Amino acid sequence: MQYDLETANISLDLFGSTKSKLIDDKITETKETPFLLMLRASSSAKNFLVSKRARSVTIFVGKGNNGEDGLCLAALLKIENIKTHIIDLDNKRRPDSHAYRLCVDLGVKIEKYSGKKIPKSDWYVDALFGIGLNRDFQGDYLTVINFLQCSRSKRILSLDLPSGLHGSKGVIFNSAVKATATITFLTVKPGLFIDNSCDHSGVIYFDNLSIDQVGYKPDMKSIAKEKIHIPNISRSAHKGNRGSILCLGGSKSMEGAGILAGISALRSGGGKVFWASNTKKLRRPPELINIDPTIDSIKNVIDKNMCTAIIGPGLGTGFDREIEFLWKSKLKIILDADGLDWLSRIKPKKRTAAWVGTPHTGETKKLLEDDFSDKWSNIIKLKKYYGGEWILKGPGTLVSEERKLWLNLYSNGWLGTAGMGDVLAGIIAGLWASGSNAPFRSAVYVQTQCAKNFLQLNKGAGLTASNISEYIGPSIGNYFKNEV
Repeated sequence: MQYDLETANISLDLFGSTKSKLIDDKITETKETPFLLMLRASSSAKNFLVSKRARSVTIFVGKGNNGEDGLCLAALLKIENIKTHIIDLDNKRRPDSHAYRLCVDLGVKIEKYSGKKIPKSDWYVDALFGIGLNRDFQGDYLTVINFLQCSRSKRILSLDLPSGLHGSKGVIFNSAVKATATITFLTVKPGLFIDNSCDHSGVIYFDNLSIDQVGYKPDMKSIAKEKIHIPNISRSAHKGNRGSILCLGGSKSMEGAGILAGISALRSGGGKVFWASNTKKLRRPPELINIDPTIDSIKNVIDKNMCTAIIGPGLGTGFDREIEFLWKSKLKIILDADGLDWLSRIKPKKRTAAWVGTPHTGETKKLLEDDFSDKWSNIIKLKKYYGGEWILKGPGTLVSEERKLWLNLYSNGWLGTAGMGDVLAGIIAGLWASGSNAPFRSAVYVQTQCAKNFLQLNKGAGLTASNISEYIGPSIGNYFKNEV
């Protein structure tokens, strides 16, 4: 079954390249022949191209199973009477396989790449490399990869992965195909969604090739409604029993960060928010209780209902003592922005109480220094070095929670504007304070739904952090809308 992953409303298992290869090997050894799986994969790609009314297709094939998928696809397109060209970049070492023989028997012409003019087609298919690629491109391969860049006049379908993209890490080698669409087979690969890879994957489809049980535990799971928890506020709830929140941030000239975090925390379920800020002249939102950003003032508001603290949004420098005091407390902590700067500088003793860090890429680099690499590796290293849980922001937001990794499949450049992290910190705090048992991935889910809801009503543009905060209520309301 083939379906669009962006519109999928279920949590999916994700497997990196290593496990995906093991799964493929196990299935072809015990359940299905490799050729049968290739035929299923190529049939899925054929159905896609037919649905797009392709009249002519040029397929670039390389070595390995990905190239064989491309050959099978050419044979099926021939049967559909769709004009097809095969350009073989592994011509000298092309094995006399079932797929190759099928093309020959059907009269499909297989041409060696010669560097001459590439046939003009409705669609071009990237069947060059799958999950096995681990090096930069050279020669003809690099030339073809650079040609396979989608545009208004050039539509590209990648089979399994866009060639040049790492299936686990999402990193790009020296070049990568930029696909209009990608159909990933058998397993969903996390590398399709992480960081810059989302600009190369296009619309992503998944086909499990009729294999429901793969025999391995997933490396991570995708965030979906069925796997989150948003507390349903009872009718008798009041500000004193929904959990109070401290927000240490939004200092003079950076007040907006504290306001966004604090208001978002209230909108997400928090009972009271104490805003610890040194601002004096700014007119604060009436819902936020303003206190001085000092240890004495913080001590005065900590009581049995104070359970959660946001540390860092727009905080600035000079608050090391206050951060250390909260770090040693029993409060649940969301560490962001300048709070993460404190963590990277001080490197304190690991905390026993619950906390989560929410760095963007630049902050992650500062925390890991020379050990910075890809997002998947980074989140494992951060947990090892600093403890706690982590949300690594940006495309393919990756969350550690409940001893598992959770990946957000949604990405949109409008979410990469100022203040989005402050709103996310507030959503985490509100959900956590009001009793969510999965506040980190649930907060990412809520923020995503806010963005989708706004962009749907505003023709895909104009999103700001304030819009996200304003849409928290409707997005949480929709979560309960269809509850029985």
